[in-house]
Parts: sequence; structure tokens; C-alpha cells
Amino acid sequence: MWGAEVVLESISVFISGIVEGRDPVLNEHHQRVAAGISEFAEHIGCTGEERQILRIGASIHDLGKLSINEHILNKPARLTATEMELVRQHPELGYQLLAPLNLDPRITGIVRYHHENFDGTGYPEKRKGDDIPFYARIMRLWDVYDAVTMDRPYHKGVSSSEALQILVDTSERYDPELLASFCDFIEGRFGGRVAFCQGGEAVCLHAPAL
Repeated sequence: MWGAEVVLESISVFISGIVEGRDPVLNEHHQRVAAGISEFAEHIGCTGEERQILRIGASIHDLGKLSINEHILNKPARLTATEMELVRQHPELGYQLLAPLNLDPRITGIVRYHHENFDGTGYPEKRKGDDIPFYARIMRLWDVYDAVTMDRPYHKGVSSSEALQILVDTSERYDPELLASFCDFIEGRFGGRVAFCQGGEAVCLHAPAL
């Protein structure tokens, strides 16, 4: 590893250190997703460089949350409409924080678009389908999976099988090919079974309660 790759790694480590100091729980989320997404990227045949881009993007994807009041982020109750609107600004806030660094646009695209849904119902731009950067579509799956399985002040984390079912039940939000690959990956990792019906609709047949 040399040159630009070393710079990217150094920036990633530096930002992760800042996040760790401000919000250790958020940094743990970042690191879990970064580790998982790197394995998944190998599973779907990504190159070493692509895996690095995904891992770095995952390790800083929620950076914008550092600009949001922690009392809102950790509120042990349902957020108000105003609070939710503030939280939904974090992808753009993170992108703006990174803008002066002139990072690889694939990395900043992960930060900016990881809450976009394949059916156009996400944010911040309501992008749809292939208009969402490929790396952000991968990040979307991992972000949701990890978010629902981790314990937070406002909810207890669900099991792996329940998390998979949540993804299946909202499959319209995700790239169907990536969702199929993700389910296959989770099956290999945790021993679950996932089937896909005609039309690409995912149906979880079995997954262990982890």
C-alpha cells in the first residue's frame, strides 16, 4: 500500500479517532459495518481497491451525526417530526465536513447517499435505482442490518434472523441483486436459509436466532 492509499487510510484512522472520542457507540457501529462490508465485498467479487473504498466509506459514513445534538440521537423515545428532520440532515452534513479533503467521490458518495432507497423513498435526494451510487447501495444494506441488531437507548437489538426478515419485508428499498447476495452471504456466515420468489421478492425461510 502506498501513495493515495496510505493517505486514505490515514484520513480514515484520524476521523475514526475523532468519532471514538465524541461517540464511542457510533464508532463501534462504524467499525462493525466496515468489517462486515469488507467481507461482503469479497463475497460479491469486488477488487482489493473496491473493498478498501467500501471499508473506508463505512468507517466514516455517519460522520455527520457529530453535528447533531447527542440528546436527540440518544433520545429514549420516538423523535418528533422536527427532530427527525434534523437527524435526516446527517448524510449531507457528513458530506460537507469531508468536502475540503477532496476524497475519492466513491467514499463521499457512501457518506452522502447511504440513506437513499432503491424505490426512491430515501433521503437526502430521493434518488432511485441505479441513480444511487453502487457503493452507497451496498452501504444501505449493511447500515440497516447493523442498526437494527445493535442495542440503542430507544430499542433493543433484534436477532440476526429478525434483522434479515426486516430487510426482506422492506425489500423494495434495496437493490434486488445486492439483497439476494447479502442474504446468501448471511446464510453462509450464520447458517440461515433465504429463498427468492419470482419477481425477485425475498422470503426468509429460516435463520438462526443469534
